[in-house]
Amino acid sequence: MVAKLFAKRKPALLLTLGSAAGFIVGGVVAMSLLQRRPTLVGMPTGAEVIPQDAIMTLSFSTDKGQWQQLRRFGTAETQTAFDQKLAELRDRLLTNNGLNYQRDIQPWVGDEITAAFLLPANEAAANSSDAIQPYDPGALSRGEQSTVIVMPIADPAKAQQVLTRPKVAAQQDAVDREYKGIKIREVHGQTERAYAAAVLDNRFVVVSNEGKALEQVIDTFKSKSSVAQTPGYSQALSHIATTDPFMQMYVNIPAANAVTTNNANQPVPPQILAPLKSNQGMAAAMTLEPEGLRLQGVSWLAPNSKTRFKVANNAEQMPQILPADALLVASGGNLKQLWQNYAEQPNDSPRQGLLNPDALRRGLNNLAGLDLDQDLINWMNGEFALALVSAPDAKATANAKAGIMLLVETTDRKAAEQSFQRLDELMKTRYRFQVSETEVAGKPATSWVSPFTALSATHGWLDGNVAFLTIGPDLASTLVPAPAKPLAENPLFQQTASVDLNPNNGHFFIEVDRLFNANVNLPVPNLPPENQAFLKAIRAIGVTTALQDGRTTRYDTHILLRKGDAPGPLPAPSPLSGKSPSLPEATPAPE
Repeated sequence: MVAKLFAKRKPALLLTLGSAAGFIVGGVVAMSLLQRRPTLVGMPTGAEVIPQDAIMTLSFSTDKGQWQQLRRFGTAETQTAFDQKLAELRDRLLTNNGLNYQRDIQPWVGDEITAAFLLPANEAAANSSDAIQPYDPGALSRGEQSTVIVMPIADPAKAQQVLTRPKVAAQQDAVDREYKGIKIREVHGQTERAYAAAVLDNRFVVVSNEGKALEQVIDTFKSKSSVAQTPGYSQALSHIATTDPFMQMYVNIPAANAVTTNNANQPVPPQILAPLKSNQGMAAAMTLEPEGLRLQGVSWLAPNSKTRFKVANNAEQMPQILPADALLVASGGNLKQLWQNYAEQPNDSPRQGLLNPDALRRGLNNLAGLDLDQDLINWMNGEFALALVSAPDAKATANAKAGIMLLVETTDRKAAEQSFQRLDELMKTRYRFQVSETEVAGKPATSWVSPFTALSATHGWLDGNVAFLTIGPDLASTLVPAPAKPLAENPLFQQTASVDLNPNNGHFFIEVDRLFNANVNLPVPNLPPENQAFLKAIRAIGVTTALQDGRTTRYDTHILLRKGDAPGPLPAPSPLSGKSPSLPEATPAPE
């Protein structure tokens, strides 16, 4: 039942509802003819009527060609699963309401539909000031968010024909009421409200699972601060402006962090948002490309934040130093600066496990007797890279050489060598490793070999004061004196690395094809079958970051996907949905 779908939900439903925003709609009231207002150029649909304290907004293209292109990506298995999910959402959100997208919505709707997830109405009412207010984690953790869908009216004449005779499904009743001069139609099922809808300014049809949420939108439309007025939002959008995006997203970081931190059923683990918690907002635009998806993102600090980034986009050499066999890479421009930015974040949202800076400090001290900040991080003030590398034997791919590489550039080689000397002594005396001087391609290095030779590691220096530590069988030979083929020449890395963010502050790269290949013996976790099927649709992922200024960080993500045959029609409505009637037309609402 639509009523059940639109009932109050836990936040785990937010992303599911958002991904189907283009399909959510209900019956609406007759249009209120008011004077038009100008549309905000460059803003997602409805940004000027969505309350500023909204948790998140997702805007989706209504272009049929783009949806067809999206459905073509993936394997046959994932395409079938995606089509089935779309069909289920169509049945629940449209068919069960007696609605048909092609007949009732497509003739008048604009280029984009926006879904917004709002604070509870009572919490928003308490924040009566237009200024940004603190958030109550208690309300958020109870899963009291409301969903609002904003659909622009592109053809008023066609909209008039459809909307003056709104339909309701069998066993539903429609009740009209007025709020601040705007009519709201609430459609009720047998036990609870299915949805509520209104028309704003002859420009937007607004639908929600809560009548109170529509009142919040109307308040914003009349006088209150909107998402469009969020400090830094308009400027951030200018950095990711693109033509014909398929999806646009905005996340209110303080509110989203409160949701994920305080709710047991988080849609996003709090560890994911932890690095962004000092930011005011994040925005992204996704476009469909011939080989997959591209997401251009930007995050920005609050205007009153005391934090300022040191702008130094100098992560240039690691893709030239790492071997092309790297399966997973994280690199950056200054490890010391990155650690300080992370460790100095406010601790109002606890970071657990290895993500907790103090836990990392204690762990290293217990294992090695070293002070993480003074003995290691202090000299790691240049470019860095952490990589998982596979160098399989051509005759036995199941016995791949696999291991980890850590590379760090320093301006204090003496301090670095002192730290390595302490580690050498520790490995020899406490852990009984065989520690010996050796050579790799004619360059001096130090090797560690565990008892029974179960584990080996090598550390040394590359040109340019770049220290390296490799853990795994003979991995140093793929790095010294230089890789036979660098990562920068890997075709998948080239396709996923941003050409727009140059210079940049680092890369994240994962070659999914080889990393999760069952025929290669690599240290990756076993995944559930449904996740394995999803991964088979992905070839590679690359993320490039850059600092725009002292307050703004940009991201450019490319996801390379497999492609299948041209998609056919979606599955027909289910028998249960098919029982939605030939419905009598409702009486036109009074003017």
